[in-house]
Amino acid sequence: MEGTISKAEVAIGLTFISTGTVQIKLSMKSQPITNRSVAMRRFRSFADRKWSDDLPIGVLLISHPDGPILFDTGESPLCNHPGYRPAWSPTKLFSAVRISPDEGIVNQLRANGVEPKDLQAIVLSHLHGDHAGGLESLAAEAPHVPIYVSREHWDAFGKHPLYATIQGCVPEHWPKNFAPKILEYTDHAVGPWKQSCLITSDGKVLAVDTSGHVPGHMSLIVCGDNPDGTHTTFFLAGDATYGLDLLEKEEPDGINDDPVKALESLKLIKEFANQRDVVVLPSHDPDTPRLLRDRVVYKPKSQQPSNL
Repeated sequence: MEGTISKAEVAIGLTFISTGTVQIKLSMKSQPITNRSVAMRRFRSFADRKWSDDLPIGVLLISHPDGPILFDTGESPLCNHPGYRPAWSPTKLFSAVRISPDEGIVNQLRANGVEPKDLQAIVLSHLHGDHAGGLESLAAEAPHVPIYVSREHWDAFGKHPLYATIQGCVPEHWPKNFAPKILEYTDHAVGPWKQSCLITSDGKVLAVDTSGHVPGHMSLIVCGDNPDGTHTTFFLAGDATYGLDLLEKEEPDGINDDPVKALESLKLIKEFANQRDVVVLPSHDPDTPRLLRDRVVYKPKSQQPSNL
């Protein structure tokens, strides 16, 4: 049919979407690993009176011949409404979200020409409210789109809603009878990761374990197409790090349960970046839109980022 785009014509690419902005305590954003006490790191985050600048609540939309893939769903526009979270939820002690009704993920997908029902899949780095807050509205629009979560994360958070709430999730706003598809790392090694999980059958989008921020946190590796026929490797970091400067300093966030594991994940990301040219895209880095637009390669240590 005239005007129809074939699958072969769909390039693999990325679009960055911000579902509002968030400010967090600076000590929550990062702390040196010299302090490995979980209790002390959390106390410092709680007591810190300094707040970050506005950070994007980032979502990445992946175009693919088999259909678009959504990495995370962002925050809900209802998140600041009375009663959205339990009164005892500690989330507001550490973060302040600004989001307007039109910044919800359903509206933003449509603004980018994507109907929710046409998504190939939704892949969640983890279930914190600023990454899974759009699930409820998406599931209402597209109940048959599969939602993927890692097994370790689901075992830790999905099966324990009270614990998940304490940790910053909003399980009462997950889709009714929420039963995501579980990702297992049973596929080939990639870079320093001994196993991965293919998201697409062509191997161009795959998941790797970057636990630490939360148990079972996962990141995506995407082999993107460039207009000149070359390819760019993108690393969708989620909350494995809040920014490239913190990745470089190897400073995990200040409010996780396992800073040593979080540090190991940072080191794996840096090792991957040493092995190949890769554009690293943290979900909350204000510089991520530029890094994506200019395909800025991250090179650890003394090597300077360069453009592909």
